Amino acid sequence: MSRNLTKADVLAIKALISEERLGTFRSITHSDEDAIELHQASMLLSSSLMSVTGMLEIAMRNAVCNQIHQDYGVVDFLRAPPTGLHWHALEKKKIDEAEAQARRAAYSKLETAQKEALDAIAFPQGVPPNIKHSNLAKKRQATIGVSVGQVISQLTIFFWKRLFSEQYEPTLWKRSLKKVFPNKTYARADIAEQLEVLYQIRNRLAHHEPVYGTRLQKIVEAVDFISSNLGSRRPDPESAIAKFVLPHRELLDSQIAIFQSTFTRLTSHSDQRANDENL
Repeated sequence: MSRNLTKADVLAIKALISEERLGTFRSITHSDEDAIELHQASMLLSSSLMSVTGMLEIAMRNAVCNQIHQDYGVVDFLRAPPTGLHWHALEKKKIDEAEAQARRAAYSKLETAQKEALDAIAFPQGVPPNIKHSNLAKKRQATIGVSVGQVISQLTIFFWKRLFSEQYEPTLWKRSLKKVFPNKTYARADIAEQLEVLYQIRNRLAHHEPVYGTRLQKIVEAVDFISSNLGSRRPDPESAIAKFVLPHRELLDSQIAIFQSTFTRLTSHSDQRANDENL
């Protein structure tokens, strides 16, 4: 991709990528041009990883929600936890933040007239004069009701993996979540470990950080583990979720092969260049 770059192109692109970011790749390739090419290959791989892990997150959170609803008999278990289920402070905070974000998202979709119509509820005594726009918006948003589905959509993988933590083993795991991963050979800690890998990698991807080497190997293993064991009593590569993510997984396999080929070619260039410099 970057083999056709001119020196001027390289200089211009370097100005668009932070020195610290490009330096990660230059330390491997020992060349600005090759570092740019490896950076591009890494970004394409990251895009495929984000797609696959995103599909797994969607499937996992819906399976979790459906199972808790079924076992506890409460639809909105997030905001109205049933007897026996107590949210720890961190999860309660995340739920409150998700609800507020859901309200903001709903508010942003309203027309101006619809937003102004909320004033009658938000300010029964009339809108205070000189109120700040941010405070006006917050008061209006507080009047908007959001569904449990809207709140769920705002919760990140951090929240869902926390439900598999040791703190919730006596309640959520024993009563519900072990049914989401019904293979009895796995303990809660085994599931939590794989979800932690998923969380860590998605966090890196969200910050556009490269994923290769050991990290790439671990996330591929986690993808296989989750897609083979979610809802299955034994590892099943032909499970419904495996088929659900298959198009994304096939694209990921392709991007992994491309990245590894590019990595090998550029690092071999780097080794040859180092040898030439030492002659």
